[in-house]
Amino acid sequence: MENFMDTNANQENKGKTIPVEKTFVEQCSLSGTQHWEITGESALLPREDEQVKIGSGIISSVLGSGGMAKVYKVWNEKLEVFRAVKILKPDRCDLKNRFETEVKISAKLHHPNIVEIYNVGEWNGLPYIEMEYVNGKSLEELIREKGKLPDEVCSSIMILVSRALDYAHSLEVLIYGKTYHGVIHRDLKPANIMISEKGEVRLMDFGIARPTEVSLHTIDGSIVGTIQYLSPEQMSGGEVDCRTDIYSLGAILYEMLTGEKTFPQESITELMKKRISNEFRKFSEYDFDISPELSRISQKCLNFEKQKRYISAKALLDKLNIVHKSMSPDSPEVVLAKYLEGSLTVRPPLKKISKLHRKYFFIGGTVFSGVVLLFFISNKPEKSVLSEPTPKPIASTTKTSFQTNQIPVALFPDSSMKDKGINTVSEKKMVDSIYKENKSTPIEQPVVTRPELSPVDILKKKYKNPDMFVIASTAIQKKAFNDAILALENLPAHHPQSDNAKIILLESYLETNRLKSASSLVKDVKSHDAQFHYLNGILYEKLGNSADALGCYQQALIRPGRVRETQKIRKDALYNIAVLRSGLHRKNPTENTRVQAINAWIVVKRTYSADPDHFRLKKADDELAALSKE
Repeated sequence: MENFMDTNANQENKGKTIPVEKTFVEQCSLSGTQHWEITGESALLPREDEQVKIGSGIISSVLGSGGMAKVYKVWNEKLEVFRAVKILKPDRCDLKNRFETEVKISAKLHHPNIVEIYNVGEWNGLPYIEMEYVNGKSLEELIREKGKLPDEVCSSIMILVSRALDYAHSLEVLIYGKTYHGVIHRDLKPANIMISEKGEVRLMDFGIARPTEVSLHTIDGSIVGTIQYLSPEQMSGGEVDCRTDIYSLGAILYEMLTGEKTFPQESITELMKKRISNEFRKFSEYDFDISPELSRISQKCLNFEKQKRYISAKALLDKLNIVHKSMSPDSPEVVLAKYLEGSLTVRPPLKKISKLHRKYFFIGGTVFSGVVLLFFISNKPEKSVLSEPTPKPIASTTKTSFQTNQIPVALFPDSSMKDKGINTVSEKKMVDSIYKENKSTPIEQPVVTRPELSPVDILKKKYKNPDMFVIASTAIQKKAFNDAILALENLPAHHPQSDNAKIILLESYLETNRLKSASSLVKDVKSHDAQFHYLNGILYEKLGNSADALGCYQQALIRPGRVRETQKIRKDALYNIAVLRSGLHRKNPTENTRVQAINAWIVVKRTYSADPDHFRLKKADDELAALSKE
């Protein structure tokens, strides 16, 4: 099956010399692809700030770029959704066959934990895949931010990815007119696992995936994939099967459990040496606790001999389910959602006690026990075998020094004298006199000085919540912007809502007219959120910069909103654009500015047509009437 060979294009060009100085046009012609008049990726693929249509939408941003393709985030205006479009780089036309194979395989995978494919096509002769956009971050980014992940989070992610692999490995697919049983991913790594803000997990990038029944060898000796996660058989150019993906999953689990790569060597020489021998740091060598069940699973997956790994993704999944249930009563989806929103109770990893320290603790504990035992033996009171010990006389006390814990049980009149060892009437009278004296005289209590509460503690008490983000959100709803500012300025840097918090803080600064603070915050924040661009527009308006304000409002129209509903942000932005257009026309009354203002107000009128009593609709009618008379 040459169609599935990684170097298919190279085989086609075998015997042909391609000089380095040849243009991309000539290189592509040798691969049988379309000719281009312009050479170089930068000349053919649009930049992030170019609003060019690719697939079903307009480019919003660049999501990433790899060796073979570039991925854009696009806005589909008709559906009002974002999509991701992966397009082949023009300088990698030699990989067009591989890209087309990815298209054919990916289009047949429909699973909750695999990125969905919506459409395929060509843009300027370059093939592309239009797929589901996952609003979140990759597992690679999550590990980079958090380091070692909690055990139940590790098991949750592993379960969801294993479900996707179990589906892919057992799926019957029709490719190039032939039916195959199962697909191997071959490039599993944290960067190819996306986790949405809601805790949804999606496996993506089947760029080098192949059917399980195809004999897979590297033809030219080159290694395809990411070295840190490749199985030994991939490294040696041997045959691969489903257990190849199992090995990569073991490396991913290792990274989640420890916070570092299975093979972290920076030198390529050292890395290859460790990879060939499959030598990695043992779990027992880390100075913090690691789940023994999950570490055993990872070690089995990472076995050099694939016969000793889990036989299938299903077998791995069954084991993971058992371990996960022993850790948490919640489903993997619920665990991840709680973790990302910050409501999952996570026990910090405990530091291990070294063997040397354990030895010292044992010796110290033994010595201490001996000293204590010797002390009690040497201070043991002597007893008379002929008589009971004489009760100690009750010492006289003063009013000021009398403490409740010094009163013998016998002083309480509701207890019988016999139970308290009082045998004579004189003893009873003495006890009663002491009891009455102390009952009638209040016991002096030590003066307790309470520390003065800090502003943050006062805020927590006021809103009855320790979470600064929750306090700020509640304060915003109550228009208590100063409280929101205080809460957000004291929000921990690692808080899961820190990105959204900056947007809310910007709103609070603007509401309290703290323009200097707002300007400083904007410089430090890089966000594609619609609300951020909308608030940025308000800031520019307050600073008297109408041109930049318009640009920000227009950006808010095509961006997603996390903090606030996207549709509401778009309505506000459209209205502010119309107000600005009218203001610009009055400052510089030309036919061009008048037409721009009229068009802006027509859009506002259409937006609010379903709400005839809305003040913005009436405002649009008034402005249109005034502009039409000019």
